[in-house]
Amino acid sequence: MDMLVTMATGFSALNVVVLAGLLVLYGKMASKTHAGYTFGLMIFSGLLLFQNSTMVYICGFASGMYNWQMDPFLTALAISEFAGLLVLLKVTL
Repeated sequence: MDMLVTMATGFSALNVVVLAGLLVLYGKMASKTHAGYTFGLMIFSGLLLFQNSTMVYICGFASGMYNWQMDPFLTALAISEFAGLLVLLKVTL
């Protein structure tokens, strides 16, 4: 496996962990407040969790099914999303 694919898979897996934590955190907030905004954040986190889980599968198991020229873009996407999720986690806590 190429180093870029490994990095994309690793950062996508980290994104899954952060998003699962955010989803649990937002779930606890939603059960206490019943605010619509918190439910929206749960949907947002759930959809990003699905996207990153799919990314882990594609990069880890189906990397031969797409063009290798996409590897730098997939890696940049995973890293930038991880940075954004860390900021979201920091703001949430």
